[in-house]
Amino acid sequence: MTTPGPGPALAPAEPQGEWRHLHPLSPLLKGGIAFLAVVAYVVSQQADSLFGADRDDPTQGHLGLAALGVLVVLVAIIAGAWVSWRFSRFRVADTLIELRTGVLFRQHRQVRFDRIQAVDLGRPLLARLTGLSEVVVQSAGGKDSHLKLSFLTDAQAQQVREQLMALAGRSDEVTGPPTASGTDAAGLTDADYVDVPAPAPPGDQVLTVPNARILQSVLYSGPGLVIVVAVPALLLSIVLGVPEMVAWLGPMTLAVGSAHLKRLTQECNFEVLHQGDRLRIRHGLTDLRTTTVPLHRIQAVEVSQSLPWRLPGWWRIQVNVAGAGTGDDVTQTVLMPVGTRAEALRVLALVHPGIPADAAVAALEGEGTAEGFVTSTERARRLDPLSWRRQGYAVLPVGLLTRRGALWRAAQFVPHARIQSLKVEQGPAQRRRGVATVRIVSTVGPVSPVVAHLDEAEAVRLLSEQVVRSSLARQRA
Repeated sequence: MTTPGPGPALAPAEPQGEWRHLHPLSPLLKGGIAFLAVVAYVVSQQADSLFGADRDDPTQGHLGLAALGVLVVLVAIIAGAWVSWRFSRFRVADTLIELRTGVLFRQHRQVRFDRIQAVDLGRPLLARLTGLSEVVVQSAGGKDSHLKLSFLTDAQAQQVREQLMALAGRSDEVTGPPTASGTDAAGLTDADYVDVPAPAPPGDQVLTVPNARILQSVLYSGPGLVIVVAVPALLLSIVLGVPEMVAWLGPMTLAVGSAHLKRLTQECNFEVLHQGDRLRIRHGLTDLRTTTVPLHRIQAVEVSQSLPWRLPGWWRIQVNVAGAGTGDDVTQTVLMPVGTRAEALRVLALVHPGIPADAAVAALEGEGTAEGFVTSTERARRLDPLSWRRQGYAVLPVGLLTRRGALWRAAQFVPHARIQSLKVEQGPAQRRRGVATVRIVSTVGPVSPVVAHLDEAEAVRLLSEQVVRSSLARQRA
């Protein structure tokens, strides 16, 4: 398949079901970091000569043999890359996508369409320089079961992504071979599989986060404030020649700074688009990522606000998506890295339109029993003196809305049909006060709804009634 030109017509794709190779440059791009490491080592060895100093000869006078050895290694790398590419193939079959890799140690990975949770399109820095992209198929089995096509041309990657999203959307239908009329059991013709589908419409822009706000949000955090203080102190220690301070501040600044630098590069250029029944999330500075998430795959959502963000009024939205796993990976779990309350409510209404606006505001900033919230009993005041009136839940027709925290606020929403289980917990201090905690179990992810310090009878009532509500919701679904 060739890269499409500027005209509206796209080149035809290979028929569905046929094995296709990845791009020939894929092995070299996968080893790009190792290549850069070798280059960095060579440059560091020559650094002395750049400043006029005598450089050491690591070859001990055998420069020709060393050059021959480097040439042999280079040829071996090229040959290994070609063999790796030759034995790496993928295909989109009737009900699943398959990937085969390896020569001595072979691997055959499959992901069924009905298990696809999201499809990412990534463009690391080296891939962008060569016009290639990576397709990551996220499945319900977790991160280890994801399937990666590294790499395809950008046009091929977009075509595969759109095809997989379309097939995942109709995976509940019975798919069979084409009939005599040229259509299969789902009503699709050969053209749906042979031709490159037209590019998906760009969609409605829901949210664009300015990079300046991303930078400020990183600094307006506990570790960010540490960096603001530690960096000047480290520079001053270097100037004054205090090795003890450098040895202490250097590793700490590097550890904290590297984590925040990763977050900064991931969240830059953040944009959310709405395309019918799915969201398309774009983000990244050096590694550009485009994630397509069907709305019905979102299992739970959390809107949170840390204490340093109270002054600018910023919020963060994270979600649980089956198969995405834990962690704070933007590609997997973040719908809004930082935004205003109005932006948070807009995204929340898009993800779960059944949440009334007044109930959403009460969950974010309210306390007490307004908008139908059931809060912790007054007997929990000693256990949680700051937020006992805020801790609580509200039952909505479409799901369960919970909130917690007075200084660090958080509100969670889980549809009734997506609640996996519930459990009531009670520690010794809670037992003396006659209160208990209800924990709502969703799929694995950063959202873990908890309603703390409810009256014992209220906790048991929530548990028993929610089991019935979830069962009925799953039957209707």
